[in-house]
Amino acid sequence: MREEDELEEMYNDKSGGGNAERTTFETRNRKKRIAYGAAIILMGIVCLFFIGLIVWGSFHLYRHYVTDVHDKRESDEYLRKLVRQVNDSPDSTWKAKFNKFGVKNRSYGFTYTRNQTAVEEYVEHIRKFFESEAMKRHLSEIENFKDSEIPSSFDARIKWPNCPTISNVPNQGGCGSCFAVAAAGVASDRACIHSNGTFKSLLSVEDIIGCCPVCGNCYGGDPLKALTYWVNQGLVTGGRDGCRPYSFDLSCGVPCSPATFKEAEDKRTCMRRCQNIYYQNRYEEDKHFASFAYSMYPRSMTVSADGKERVKVPTVVGHFNEKTGKTLNTTEYRNIIKKEILLYGPTTMAFPVPEEFLHYSSGVFRPHPLDGFDDRIVYWHVVRLIGWGESDDGKHYWLAVNSFGAHWGDNGLFKINTDDMEKYGLEYETAVV
Repeated sequence: MREEDELEEMYNDKSGGGNAERTTFETRNRKKRIAYGAAIILMGIVCLFFIGLIVWGSFHLYRHYVTDVHDKRESDEYLRKLVRQVNDSPDSTWKAKFNKFGVKNRSYGFTYTRNQTAVEEYVEHIRKFFESEAMKRHLSEIENFKDSEIPSSFDARIKWPNCPTISNVPNQGGCGSCFAVAAAGVASDRACIHSNGTFKSLLSVEDIIGCCPVCGNCYGGDPLKALTYWVNQGLVTGGRDGCRPYSFDLSCGVPCSPATFKEAEDKRTCMRRCQNIYYQNRYEEDKHFASFAYSMYPRSMTVSADGKERVKVPTVVGHFNEKTGKTLNTTEYRNIIKKEILLYGPTTMAFPVPEEFLHYSSGVFRPHPLDGFDDRIVYWHVVRLIGWGESDDGKHYWLAVNSFGAHWGDNGLFKINTDDMEKYGLEYETAVV
């Protein structure tokens, strides 16, 4: 009996152990199935999430695209209407042609920074230039040139045919470097004129936009500072084959939208060495200098970082205002600028650009319509003045070289009557070699 009981107990013990193992195995399988199912559910949720994300992203991209297309259509319709207004008006003195790269006035969120100490140093340089004996002789030459000898029309290209730089039409591309382009153009022209046509090279815009610490950047700048930089630091040769060629993208339009300026600004850098193909000189040996720089028309210069503090700089017209004891009228001060160009060569001019100007084709530009002009100002722009003339109605205009390339406007040039812009305080800058 005892042996049978023992065998039964042994059997029961073994049988119970088998059930335990089977239970453990089934439990493990069940957990695996649950984990597998959970993983599948999780993967499904993740897939649904990413599908939803793609759908959401696609929807927003599509909505952004539709919004952009709608905004572009509205902008084009608005600008085409401006073009029609110009061309259909019997009072218009110029013709417009719709330019798909023309833009409406809007904020591009540009951030300007200034080194107040460095700007104040430049202001001091300008003051010293104006107090120099060379400047006194310059002012005397302008004063002694009779107004009656000023021609009714003038073109610097005709007076100085041996200086091809005067005819050069630059393209600033995707950088708001008009101030540097115009200043380097004036420097090139005056260097050629001073050399009696023996120096014909273009001076480098890149040298100004990259290496002048206070002149400006791809969001704009001051041509007077750029010309002061020419005096103090000199400029190397530019152009395609010179020491420092222009490096900014030209494929973004004519003219490029200010929306492209940020990318150029991020890439802007100072490189004090010549490109590899240039063999004439090393960078330091390729520098060309002016003697003094100055402003023609009364103006001030922003010195503080916040833009609130401004100081007056001495000017040629300001000098004659003080000497005569009265403020020169528009004709009188224009005559002084004409003498400057006639005797020494081109100057720069800064003026507010309204939306319709970007569509200029020919004739004498004037803001049109005059109502709402302030609301249409896209930005302030700097160009190079090379002459002047009179319209059929006897009104004065300036002949200017723009920086939008040779296929914009009248082969890259334009005529402009500034009567309606005088209240904004146009600026004219130059320098003497």
